[in-house]
Amino acid sequence: MPQVTYGASPPQSQLMSLLEHYQTGRFEAAEQLAKSLTEQYPYHQLSWKVLAVVLKQSGRKAEALSANRKAVELDPHDAEACYNMGNTLQDLFRLEEARASYLQAIRLKPDYAKAYSDLGNTLKKLGRLEEAETSYRQATTLNPNFAGAHYNLGITLQELNELEKAEASYRQAIKLKPDYAQAYNNLGVTLKALRRLDEAEASYRRAIALNPGFAEAHNNLAIMLKELGRPEEAEAGFNRAIALNPDYTDAFMNRGQLLFDKGEFEAALRDFEICNTEDSRAAALTCLYMLERVEEIYKRIEMQSKLDDTNIKVAAIATLVADQFKKETAHNFCKNPLDFIYHANISSHVEDPDSYISDVIKELLAIKPTWEPANQSINKGFQSHYNFLENPSGVLASLKSIIIEELDAYRLKFNNESCSYIQKWPSGNNLSGWYVILKQQGFHYPHIHPSGWLSGVVYLQVVPSADRNEGAIEFCLGADRYSDANASKVTYIPRAGDIVFFPSSLHHRTVPFTADSDRIVVAFDLCPDG
Repeated sequence: MPQVTYGASPPQSQLMSLLEHYQTGRFEAAEQLAKSLTEQYPYHQLSWKVLAVVLKQSGRKAEALSANRKAVELDPHDAEACYNMGNTLQDLFRLEEARASYLQAIRLKPDYAKAYSDLGNTLKKLGRLEEAETSYRQATTLNPNFAGAHYNLGITLQELNELEKAEASYRQAIKLKPDYAQAYNNLGVTLKALRRLDEAEASYRRAIALNPGFAEAHNNLAIMLKELGRPEEAEAGFNRAIALNPDYTDAFMNRGQLLFDKGEFEAALRDFEICNTEDSRAAALTCLYMLERVEEIYKRIEMQSKLDDTNIKVAAIATLVADQFKKETAHNFCKNPLDFIYHANISSHVEDPDSYISDVIKELLAIKPTWEPANQSINKGFQSHYNFLENPSGVLASLKSIIIEELDAYRLKFNNESCSYIQKWPSGNNLSGWYVILKQQGFHYPHIHPSGWLSGVVYLQVVPSADRNEGAIEFCLGADRYSDANASKVTYIPRAGDIVFFPSSLHHRTVPFTADSDRIVVAFDLCPDG
């Protein structure tokens, strides 16, 4: 048992050894010495501080947090100790506590650029993207040469759909750190979203030149090559990504989709089966459908019925198969989604619906949309990116309240149904919303909302149907990748102010229209728990 020396400091030689062990990466030796010093000199703050850092380095985060707390308790004015505790709390995903620690570090040291940057990381994980942007910007103001902060700012701006600003941040990070392969990769993602495909390809290739083992960049380049109509090069790129990372699920999924598009369904099925994710199990069923192995589809759905009970993609193909072959599957999410279409109108909630709709449109247009955003179903139209139903204000807060009132009415109407869609209804009103402006000849391809539970549309401005269902929403049980001309469908011609709900597993599309006017809607998902 070591002798405890209260109110004293360790010999300078031991402190120098402790710091040398840590700085040269001899963490085990640093940990042993730090533990010995904290036992002998329990009020020596630096020993606790170094112990916390080396424990975190070895992955023992809970122990590191205890040491962090002791270091801060012994010197509450040590900004670095507060910052270190923030890092440990963030690793433990105790984000609000991490935020408080970073803010304390900043209060003690207002020019603490690293604390502002890591505060931005925490705010980003909390989904508070605008605050994260502000924090990263402060970090780059305090230290203009902080390449990592410029890079993280770029990621946040990309998530906020501020693509040109994201591009500028990534380019600044690269200017400061020319070998920044990850920044080149993310710049490629941004340029692809901006539809500057040749530049995106060049950026991915630069990332790979800097880091030939960068599997993610190989995968992203292959996605780009596929989009540029170069499938053989794309397949080679996916092969390379998989060779570098044999557990790279995304690359297997992407290669599988490429093989599916080429009609090589057996090969695609093998790739999807390797992944065993929600998406891959649904994709495997699609391959089996194309291979006409119907009995196997039924068997797989039954075997995985509990695992995929709320898998929206599996629900979509299960309803098509049941409709086509007149035999129910074991999937119980929503066996007859066409029966769960619901509509109401804003006029039931406000006295002057025309003025109300005008106010909603005015507020929406303050949110910047994107023309034909990548990887969306929209054609000839704008779509917003920012979820304005998360924390809305003004008339949009009122619109959210109307939607929630109708959701309550919807659930009450179907409350006695035994399907998982109703019986496992999300416990909260977690809504994700965006708006869409379709121009003349605009439409949506058939699609579902895999991340939703219930999907909905509020029609703010409609177009004349011209007796051809133009501008209507068409619900169907099939899609481009797996379809049946005789599958059941329902067409609904909306009026201004209509609110339409339907299961997120139900395929739907917008019928193109010839009128020279805009079709404006709010679209949203009620999201599942978690």
